[in-house]
Amino acid sequence: MWWRNLRLLFGFSIFMLAGGLVSPPARALSLEQSLYRSALEALRQQRSGEAYALQARLGDYPLVPYIDYYDLYWQPQTARLAEVKQFMLRHPGSYLSSRLERRYLHLLAQEQNWHAFLDLRASKPNSVDLQCYYYRAKLAMGQRDLAFDGAAELWQHGDSRPGECDRLFAAWREAGRMSDSRVWERQQLAYAQGNGALVKYLSGLYQGSGWQHLGNRVNQLMAKPDKLFVLLPAGHEIRDRRLAELTLQRWANQDALAALRQLTQAKQRYGLRPPAVASVEQAIARRLLLDRSTAQRHWLDSRMDKQWPPELLELRARVAIYEADWPAVNRTITLMTAEQQGQSRWRYWRGRAEQQAGHTAPARHQFELGRQERSYYGFLSAQQLGKPFSLQQVPLKRGLDWASASRRWAALPRIDALLQLDETDLARAEWYYLMEQVSYEEKLQLGGLALAKGWHDLAVQASIRAEAWDVLELRFPTPMSKTFSQFAQARAVEPSLLYALARQESALYPKAKSPVGASGLMQLMPATAKHTAKKWGYPQPRPQQLVEPALNIRLGSAYLRELLDKYQGNRVLATAAYNAGPGRVRQWRTEEGMSMDAWVESIPFRETRNYVQNVLVYNVIYQQRLNRPLRFLTQGELMLQY
Repeated sequence: MWWRNLRLLFGFSIFMLAGGLVSPPARALSLEQSLYRSALEALRQQRSGEAYALQARLGDYPLVPYIDYYDLYWQPQTARLAEVKQFMLRHPGSYLSSRLERRYLHLLAQEQNWHAFLDLRASKPNSVDLQCYYYRAKLAMGQRDLAFDGAAELWQHGDSRPGECDRLFAAWREAGRMSDSRVWERQQLAYAQGNGALVKYLSGLYQGSGWQHLGNRVNQLMAKPDKLFVLLPAGHEIRDRRLAELTLQRWANQDALAALRQLTQAKQRYGLRPPAVASVEQAIARRLLLDRSTAQRHWLDSRMDKQWPPELLELRARVAIYEADWPAVNRTITLMTAEQQGQSRWRYWRGRAEQQAGHTAPARHQFELGRQERSYYGFLSAQQLGKPFSLQQVPLKRGLDWASASRRWAALPRIDALLQLDETDLARAEWYYLMEQVSYEEKLQLGGLALAKGWHDLAVQASIRAEAWDVLELRFPTPMSKTFSQFAQARAVEPSLLYALARQESALYPKAKSPVGASGLMQLMPATAKHTAKKWGYPQPRPQQLVEPALNIRLGSAYLRELLDKYQGNRVLATAAYNAGPGRVRQWRTEEGMSMDAWVESIPFRETRNYVQNVLVYNVIYQQRLNRPLRFLTQGELMLQY
């Protein structure tokens, strides 16, 4: 896998001819880069002598350790453990050592060389698959209690475990430690998560006849929760009560009203205790609220109290906002925790509810408190009051020079060299691993160095891993300013808005790829890119070209312009459509119309709701970064009925 990925990376280059934009020819390799690549090619062809002869000519080139690494990684042998240990000693705490250790731990586990496994890794690994091997090694060394305690801990999970755990669990079971009650405990977790495959698998592990009957019922109820009374006889045993509770929750998610109608009978039939009844009622309420059903609203509100989960109270508040039921908005917010009520989101909606009731002073008080945050709701509150936005910016402290940093962190020169070879995946892996090893202050120092080097996406990642939310210079850099400015001017779009979209879409990583196939800075789908190119008279791009920044911004900005034209310049609707598609935006708009803030709050997809809010906020931040006037929402955007 590694050598295939490496070959693709080595062989990949982009030559783009699109609307007059011609990417520069591939940069000629330096002597060191050519020697390095030749060494890797020799390793791939198992000519180690030639590879090391080339390595000897590389001197202190930062990627020299990769030659040793790939030699050990591509041709793993137990006989080479001493070399592996030496490598790890030479490069302690490095990404390469971590990957090499993992490779050899898997090899040793496959060979069941448990003594060598524990010699290489004495402490429990982080990943679940290696933890299972670790406990098998402990079992082989005679530490049965430790091994089986570890198995029991790994077992308790509602999702399937890696195949590496199978033999550990089998040994645990053969030793008589996997009791039927433990199988039931896990089956409950799987049932609650809707993991039908795991539920079925676990049913086959029961040994007692009574438990086997229970497993069969669980399987049947998983498929047909509405057959509860038929499939689960009346009984007040703990198992029956718990299964009835879980089934009612599952039933509620499919047909909330039917589950509610049968709740009283189920409560009596199975002796459900108050906490179980409350959990079922909350499942019914959640389904009704997600469906925005008005049926049984009086019952729902009569059950609502401070014991409800925070996310359920927020869902009830959103439905009230959607319905413009301002007394219900106010009432629901008062039931939230003090922490929730202190958030700018709920301060804003408390203010709006007071505003609608004609209570001007309490409304302004809530807006004043809410506007202290740098957030979508903080900016809405500030706009309500006609006051400045709170950006709460903390300056980025500098002072660490590259030479000193390179001596302190050996990964830095490797990252630099990898980026020069366009090995961005490996460079980012090294960067992420480095971020895990350093303190908060060091993350900021490294982020500052990344900015100075032009590694803008890595600077963003440093701010995220440091959770340095107020260091705006690090969180919101301005790469490729000429390109962004060029296409912003060509499309009559604010450059801050283009930056905001790219920052939200890809965190400014030009080669970003989403699981569904979106690519590049502005995360264009191939079909969208082709449609846009055709409409604007550009050559049809190949999917692999979409990671080229200039082309991506050219087409992304053109698509954004299309959406802005479609919605008469309305950025709220355009950004929602950029994320979820115009079809969904059409579905979400109502005939009666809603206020802008209520419409955004009522977007059913959390991803799109957060997306719109983030882009609008990032736009203001980038206005500040670009020394532009700060404008949040236009009067047209505020006054439109959505």
